[in-house]
Amino acid sequence: MARDTADYEGSEEIAIANGKEALSKAPWLFNRNVGGSGFFVSLKKNNLVHPNHFAVHGVDGVGTKLFLAPWSGNYVLQMIDGIRMDANDFATIIHAYPDTVNLYFAMQTEVEEQHMGQIMEGVRRGLEGIRIPSSPFDVNIGKLETASLDEMISLGVKNKGFDVGVVMTGYIEKDRLPNLDPKPGHVIVGVSSTGLHSNSFTGARHAILTPEVEYREEWKSQYTGRWGLDDKPECLEGQTVLEALQTPTALYLAEAIEVGRLCGDPDVYGVNITGNGFANFNRAGRDVSFEITDPFEPLPVHRFLAEESGWSPEVAYSKQNMGTGFGYIFPSQEMASKSVDLINKRGENRAKIMGEVVSNKGELRTAIHKPYEGKPVTLTGYNN
Repeated sequence: MARDTADYEGSEEIAIANGKEALSKAPWLFNRNVGGSGFFVSLKKNNLVHPNHFAVHGVDGVGTKLFLAPWSGNYVLQMIDGIRMDANDFATIIHAYPDTVNLYFAMQTEVEEQHMGQIMEGVRRGLEGIRIPSSPFDVNIGKLETASLDEMISLGVKNKGFDVGVVMTGYIEKDRLPNLDPKPGHVIVGVSSTGLHSNSFTGARHAILTPEVEYREEWKSQYTGRWGLDDKPECLEGQTVLEALQTPTALYLAEAIEVGRLCGDPDVYGVNITGNGFANFNRAGRDVSFEITDPFEPLPVHRFLAEESGWSPEVAYSKQNMGTGFGYIFPSQEMASKSVDLINKRGENRAKIMGEVVSNKGELRTAIHKPYEGKPVTLTGYNN
């Protein structure tokens, strides 16, 4: 049997290490960086071009959630995901406005000829969602590139293979950049997710679905599940498996900017609970622990995935958002409470105070004290 491609973290660690080694031979490639590496976006300074702002760069995709497009015949939804994944990374620095989105599509010809209209409709909807009424500029489409790669790329339906890379650039005023320095006593706020977002879909597909969904013989053995796309497991509360998996990623950018306006404090920043799950809290700080005492309950799709995959709570919280899609760090209870009220009044997502930052000498850690089952879960460090 081929290696389980759901266990991608080890491969990513090797790739990151090898890439860093190669690039270290040209240190000038990083001489305009602002801050350290490893946070959700990259910041660059160019005082000649924009003396009062840092440029913000994000890049993401949709991962293997793209399988759902040809399986469902709906090529719109996953493009919304692609935009939101980048936008939610922008949300972590609170005051960043997107300026331009560049898109690269690797496609089989049939997708180019038959589905590009749907794909770009999804892009349009995604960009409509990140228009900020008070933004100093509208986000624009920059460069769009398509490559016809019939021999190189495929998905789970014959001739329907494609992938997308989304590059988002924007700006943040220099004096609004968060400190990214959580201290003991700071308050952690959690914001609800809509489902799996765009993470862990290789593991989800393989654990949940039967081999019949896959036409390529060399990949059938990876699928060990017992469900079809149109099945309705009782735990999904009326949804089909496809509907539960295809729910678009929640969007946090607009409310993050409103939180920033409300608080105006450089100690406020955000955490996108994306790939690597709750370990994302460990991307910033020193000698602290993030104590999560009241996370959101997992949604039905999270419980379904945990049950079908056999993941322990520790694995689940290290791979998935488990109902909490975004977090904030606030320097005071008052700021946290006001921001929770703001988010809940907006009505797009739900928010609540879910923990605090405490002193902890040594490697950064996140502790989930009330997981959905079992003993507390501790996640140490973040590899990036």
